[in-house]
Amino acid sequence: MRTRFIALLAVLPLTLCLPTTARADIDGARLFTNHCTSCHGSTGRPDPDSPALAGFDPLPANFSDALFNSREPEADWRLVVAHGGPAMGLSAQMPAFGSVLSQAEIDAVVRHAKSLADTRDYPPGEFNYPLGLRTKKAFPEDEVVWKMRITGQDGDDSVRNVLELEKRFGRRWQGIAEIAHKSEGGHDVIEEAELGVKYALKWDLESQYIISAGLVTAFPIHDRKESDVLIPMLMGARALSDDFLAQGSARLKLPFDKAADGEAEFAGVVHWMRSEFPRGIFPGLEVVASVPFDNNGSDRVQWSVLPQARIGLTRGGHVALNLGAEIPLSDQSWDVRSDLYLIWDFADGSFFKGW
Repeated sequence: MRTRFIALLAVLPLTLCLPTTARADIDGARLFTNHCTSCHGSTGRPDPDSPALAGFDPLPANFSDALFNSREPEADWRLVVAHGGPAMGLSAQMPAFGSVLSQAEIDAVVRHAKSLADTRDYPPGEFNYPLGLRTKKAFPEDEVVWKMRITGQDGDDSVRNVLELEKRFGRRWQGIAEIAHKSEGGHDVIEEAELGVKYALKWDLESQYIISAGLVTAFPIHDRKESDVLIPMLMGARALSDDFLAQGSARLKLPFDKAADGEAEFAGVVHWMRSEFPRGIFPGLEVVASVPFDNNGSDRVQWSVLPQARIGLTRGGHVALNLGAEIPLSDQSWDVRSDLYLIWDFADGSFFKGW
């Protein structure tokens, strides 16, 4: 026993000196200097007058821009570094370093690039989760969304089209503008418009959650006898694991003329992100509960479930299609709804980029 103890004491200092793969052992700044500064600059801001960038269109990414830096998740940057720009629908002048750098080195250089801007007061792009069919997103984004819903019901089916613009401004804010068109029984009307804002309240990357609040006003257009509606809302999102993302939202719909005629809506969705590349098919399951304030019947809460699939159309996933169906689980006035939306995250480039 004494011999083994002495041998252990002799070996222990040697094990402490062995190289490890810990994050601290890899100098991300040195790797960035060696492989990235010729295009991106030492501070992350490319110099448009540099001879090395002659012919670059567009210029390389500006990592010192806090808004750009924050809204891009690290996972996407790791894919670009490893596989090159074309893999994510970006410039072919961005080379692939997967055969030059190890995965640990790629992680280190991306962490250094992320450190080149002060993004502490900006919601991280890791929380820019897929949009559900009914659940409202917590992350403030720059997106154009076209939504269509076909409702099967007694008599004529109805078709509702919505065009929504969501514009990020400031560090945490997002503006919302929406217009809805409805077709039913041979009549086509511009039904209503909505204007509002959203604000990211709190987030934590380590605990993987974000919470936001919003306020929207809906203005009826076709029937001006209907009341305007105030819609306060609360939204949250959290990663359940590396592959499953959950989101939830709660909204109150409060008519200005009589709030007691309003309703509460609760929605939640889980998406299975089964691949690190955003161009693919990602299934999701959503549940919605609507609670009319003045409904005293047996079916006070109206439940529905929405199986769906998000289809990333571009290599970077900034244009995507979501297809689904809303199936009633309680006594509702409609039989089934077919839903789809087409979304374009215009902060990531033009609609035609990266197909």
